[in-house]
Amino acid sequence: MTTPMSATVPAPKAWKPYLALFSLYLLNTLLVLDKIVFTILVEPVKAEFGLDDFQVGLLTGSVYAVCLGVASLPLGMLVDRSSRRNIAAGCLAFWSAMTALCGMAQSYTTLLAARLGVGIGEAGGGPASLSMIADLFDHRRRATAMAIFALGTPTAGLLNLTINTNLAHTYGWRFALFAASVPGLVLAITMRLFIAEPERATGTGGVPPKAASFSQTFHFIRTQRSLVHFLIGGAVAYIVLAGVSSWSFSFLIRVHHVKLHEVGPILGVAIAISGLFGLFLSGRLADVLSRRDERWRTWVMTITTLMSVCFGTATFSVGSWQAAVIGMAGFATTATLWLAPGYALSQSLVPARMRGMIGAIVFMLANVLGYGLGPALVGLLSDLLAPVYGTLAIRTALIGTVSLNLWAAFHFMLGARTLRADLDVAGLEQQQ
Repeated sequence: MTTPMSATVPAPKAWKPYLALFSLYLLNTLLVLDKIVFTILVEPVKAEFGLDDFQVGLLTGSVYAVCLGVASLPLGMLVDRSSRRNIAAGCLAFWSAMTALCGMAQSYTTLLAARLGVGIGEAGGGPASLSMIADLFDHRRRATAMAIFALGTPTAGLLNLTINTNLAHTYGWRFALFAASVPGLVLAITMRLFIAEPERATGTGGVPPKAASFSQTFHFIRTQRSLVHFLIGGAVAYIVLAGVSSWSFSFLIRVHHVKLHEVGPILGVAIAISGLFGLFLSGRLADVLSRRDERWRTWVMTITTLMSVCFGTATFSVGSWQAAVIGMAGFATTATLWLAPGYALSQSLVPARMRGMIGAIVFMLANVLGYGLGPALVGLLSDLLAPVYGTLAIRTALIGTVSLNLWAAFHFMLGARTLRADLDVAGLEQQQ
């Protein structure tokens, strides 16, 4: 089997790829943090503006996600044609500024408008990061590198549930938003000054690839059946992840009657430790096992996603908040273990000239369907079930949402059937 594009990745000084990767890990941490910060602010924001659960779902997911989706494709095309370092740093500065503006909002409408800006800014950060990592690390090490990048997710969860929770409790929800915005402005300047733009992988003769058009990329993706299954499965898994993460804290408050600032640090540490270990292990495991059979990348994704259904169902069924917190840590870990091999495969299954666009499509599906539908779906189910279950409606809504990961795992499993052939096609396309 042809190892796609592994021989064409330049070999810069040994420490430079890791410095860039660390910066992108920090960028991803802030991207996720500014995305999820509202999950701990649901109750005070809802009380201040007099919102129902569906309006909260729009605020935490849908408005942000739709704007991100609209901006993703043009920014993805720009990623394939311009400096990815500059795009990542510029987008980081913009969405951080918009997060600060969220803290200044005086009405629900202005708060929605500021969240719109956050979505537009974050639309370029993810695709630029994935494309840079794909050129910094070859196919054999790419899942491990993507795992380090994805560690930003549990890190952001830890910061959100420890520092931001206490800031919101002590100084109010507006101050928590201001605090979340400052590190991004600092990192954006640092990246612009100290991180170099990676050289793009080249084709035959060492000629830099010409960026593909949207129609060329879309046509190529349609021919890569394994990639199509990964995109569908990933979108469904993001619906589950976004829906559950947006409402888990409200679940603890409504069903178990806990104070979030008291349980938040415990939950944050538990999720972060298990998530950090699990994500890195999944990436490393996928890289090691794939040396025997490339399909192990997809099998790791399938097995861990099925495990998340078990953890999620148990989490929202137990009778004590202590058991629920342990279950949430297990769910948060298993529900994200597909990310590292999934990100790596999305970049390996297309030639270098399409990496920005595929990264944009991945983030668009994840956010438009995931964060666009997930929080609103749980909120809508909770509202519909409230006349029957009362405050326990949120429990039933979350269990129903978790079960959708069975669908995601099914697509990950189907993707294994044509994976090796599709990797060969991507390698041949790169050489043309």
